[in-house]
Amino acid sequence: MSDGSAILIVEDHEESRASLAYALEKRGHLVHPAASGKAALAIARRTELHAAVLDLRLPDMEGVSVLAALLDHAPGLPVIVVTGYASVDTAVAAMKQGAADFLTKPFKLEDLTRVLDRSLVRARESGVISGAAAPIAREMEHFGILGGSSAMRDVFERVKRVAPNYRTLLIAGESGTGKELVARALHALGPGPSRPFVAVNCATLSEQLLESEIFGHERGAFTGANEAKAGMMETADLGTLFLDEVNEVGLSCQAKLLRAVERREFRRVGGTRKLKVDIRVIGASNASLEEWVAAKRFRADLYYRLKVLSITVPPLRERREAIRPLAERFLEDIAKAAKLAPKRLTPAALRQLQRYDWPGNVRELKNAMESLTLMNPAPTITPGDLPAAIRSERSVAIQIRVGTSLAEAERRIILRTLESHSTVKDTARVLGIGLRTLHTKLRQYGSERRRR
Repeated sequence: MSDGSAILIVEDHEESRASLAYALEKRGHLVHPAASGKAALAIARRTELHAAVLDLRLPDMEGVSVLAALLDHAPGLPVIVVTGYASVDTAVAAMKQGAADFLTKPFKLEDLTRVLDRSLVRARESGVISGAAAPIAREMEHFGILGGSSAMRDVFERVKRVAPNYRTLLIAGESGTGKELVARALHALGPGPSRPFVAVNCATLSEQLLESEIFGHERGAFTGANEAKAGMMETADLGTLFLDEVNEVGLSCQAKLLRAVERREFRRVGGTRKLKVDIRVIGASNASLEEWVAAKRFRADLYYRLKVLSITVPPLRERREAIRPLAERFLEDIAKAAKLAPKRLTPAALRQLQRYDWPGNVRELKNAMESLTLMNPAPTITPGDLPAAIRSERSVAIQIRVGTSLAEAERRIILRTLESHSTVKDTARVLGIGLRTLHTKLRQYGSERRRR
């Protein structure tokens, strides 16, 4: 089964972990390696997983404790437990705990892949993974929220809970994460989806212009105000006003905004008449408003008034399982709009995308896919086609004691580089050795492990 399933490998033995990761990635899986129980649970908390391969002998935790914690976090997750200390009692305990299957060392790779494929099929048929998320993923896509990761499904579930009743709400998240899409979903799922949704980007206007944009102005209020103009609060009456990057509102304007949010009433710039509106207000910030309040850059009373309810949109690096569906969807949509044949990402290019931290989040990913579609003539996208920042390698330090044999140092460097780069081809390129030579050494390391 090579459908890009996310597999957690929990194995403290470096060679075994690297060889399993290599074998499963070669079959098209997205592998998350962990050398300890604590590392495995940290990955499980931030990543959507489809299955796990768990060694029961770990340096920091009992394997059965890790198994219980994994299943507590993700009930029904197929976990294949592995041990070199086979006993009927161990197998029975693991299966009673909820393990999907059991293997004893040494085992053949074919045995593991057969058991893993069977467990994945069984989990999908029962709706435990992927299939269970399909309806909500389709619902999210209706609002333009693509790449239904577990983190974004949690966000969307909260959106659906609060949408019918919120009056004031704050959305937090880095630039490019999709805060406006969340705001539009809140509006659409609220009681008046056909009423106005009015958005203003507070970071693009000076304080005077922003005040006029939000509240409107009377004729002669300032130089150039040749006629009266309704502001966005009036325009959004009975609907939703979305204040994007509300942290950029100046302090004097914040005082007026506080009163408007509290009482749903305001005066136009240069006006004396109070205007009342019935609106919902959504603020969004790409900065930590708590820090801005502490630094006296944002009013505490306005912050707490906006944060009656709050939703945090996670950055793309915390939902890496969404990178593949997002990239593929962007490639498809951009090619269709440009009347071009859609490009295809090679497995190596996809792995590079998934390793990159995406400081610009979904917006940066979309821009990258647009550039690759329009500027790259080839039908496939390889790692060499990616922007320099994305294809730059991560450096991993390896500590080698003085007196370590050259053969042992070479072995550790090769395996650690393979673990970092995932593919044999990339590893050979980085190390500057031939592909056949690297294959020979990996086979040799595998034989040594089996003999031990």
